[in-house]
Amino acid sequence: MVTLMLFAVLALDASPSFTKPVKADAPVKATAQAEPVLNSVAVTLECTARRSGQVDDCHVLAETHPGRGFGEAAVALMRDARVAPGPTDIQFARTIQFTP
Repeated sequence: MVTLMLFAVLALDASPSFTKPVKADAPVKATAQAEPVLNSVAVTLECTARRSGQVDDCHVLAETHPGRGFGEAAVALMRDARVAPGPTDIQFARTIQFTP
């Protein structure tokens, strides 16, 4: 009788049993590419220094990672820039380094 009860308990066991191990034959493909880490970004601007010392008319000459917004950010950084007043307006170039 005890043997019959033990057999019934083992037969009614609800725990899952796996007969075959699951194999990962195919490599998993990434659906989205991670953004590369930008260690160094440089933007070169050309600006005009007015006789009053105000800097304006800045535009991007070159940038290491175009299309990522660094050029616009560099121009925005120069909007409130001032230099020592001089006898005439002069054009100058400046390279801005963005670092993480």
